[in-house]
Amino acid sequence: MLNASFKGFQKVAKLGVLAKSKFSLLIVLALCITLLLSWSTKLEATPFLQGNWQPVPSHREDRGIIKVVWLQGSPYKMGYQHGKLLHDEIASLPTEMVDALKFFGKSLGLARLAVRRSYPDAIAECRGLVDATKDLGLTLDSCMMVAFGDVYHEFFGSTLPNILFNDGCSHFVATGKATVDGRLYYSHSLDNNNSPIEYLLKNPTVFVRQPQDGIPHVSISAPGFIWPYEGMNAAGTTIAIDNARPTAEELSASGGSNVQMMAQILKHASSYKQARNLMESQPRMRANIIPIADGQSRQAGVFEMTGKNMAVRELDETGVLYATNHFVSPEMADKDIDPPPSSSPPRYDRLKQLLEPGGSYSRYGKIDPGVMVEILRDRINAYTFEASPLDVYDDDATIGGNGALWQVLFDPERLLFWLAAGEVPVPSNPFVCFSLGEMIGLPGAARCEARAIE
Repeated sequence: MLNASFKGFQKVAKLGVLAKSKFSLLIVLALCITLLLSWSTKLEATPFLQGNWQPVPSHREDRGIIKVVWLQGSPYKMGYQHGKLLHDEIASLPTEMVDALKFFGKSLGLARLAVRRSYPDAIAECRGLVDATKDLGLTLDSCMMVAFGDVYHEFFGSTLPNILFNDGCSHFVATGKATVDGRLYYSHSLDNNNSPIEYLLKNPTVFVRQPQDGIPHVSISAPGFIWPYEGMNAAGTTIAIDNARPTAEELSASGGSNVQMMAQILKHASSYKQARNLMESQPRMRANIIPIADGQSRQAGVFEMTGKNMAVRELDETGVLYATNHFVSPEMADKDIDPPPSSSPPRYDRLKQLLEPGGSYSRYGKIDPGVMVEILRDRINAYTFEASPLDVYDDDATIGGNGALWQVLFDPERLLFWLAAGEVPVPSNPFVCFSLGEMIGLPGAARCEARAIE
């Protein structure tokens, strides 16, 4: 399926045609007009001050299939280090995809629009990444297309290379009476419907980012991508992203990239309150469901958003919160498509069965990192109560069987996280433990009690 997509893009690039219909060209013309309007993305610097802490020098240490790279300094320097440390992996990006991004970015002017609507950090980081990979033919246009890819994916759908995007995902948070120790735990399954994306399966990457003017944080992504799918900073702020399917009226021609905004939250937000303020202050173009948690205050909220509207579901007295790929807030009832994606309601209802108190399947009050992993691996259908076979990549119904590309569990109070990645089925792989505190050299950092949750 992916190879067929690349071949199609090669033909598109040769013909110099954006899409098969005039409608797509009209969208591009409209964007060219509206996106050129000015948009302020300036955020105040948030230096990380903890005693005499100094950033760890840039280097790479792999943990099996998981690439781990340390970046530090200015956005340009971090981009350059990224390109050097992951040069060979970036070289494995399919040529057809890179060529297609160049065409869309330069010939159609979409890269210029991306620059206009991106945070200065993203532009500078792309410049550094490109300077480190000039021998591979990567250009600023193609890097900016990736940096702004979430927006273009929303507007153009499958017209752009499928390798850049995923479709699916499940989130859940538990704290207080729901957990054995009262701590807050946050889990995310990064899924893709129908078929796996080989580049992401082969290249799960932990970026240990140490910005000169912000909070050190870990970002989980892939080589060549400057934004996070998930992340946690040294203050305990944790974030990840789910897709949503908005109605056409909910797209906006003003605003910016949600994944770039997530990067800014990891860099600047030292609390849930600050993260919420940033979310509410930044204009958006597309729809997403983005849960944010704060391990220190044990607060969390699910931000259901489109380009024009947003509602927040926050933790209540039960201490559990969860999301899949449809809006639940009453304020957003008519803002996404109806019916929602077929796998979203059964996954949501299964999370409800497992997390809420009182049910026969409930794990309420017993939740710890091990139980969080069990829930991530759960392949029971919420309606039939049958388990899907492990050899089915995407059963279109269950939490652990929805086509996971990788899965992650965060303990933001202790700055620990566990990542499962590699061969499918991904949830069956060990959840490898990392200590962000140790990775950035914080005094008194919590240690992993075991190498992995098997």
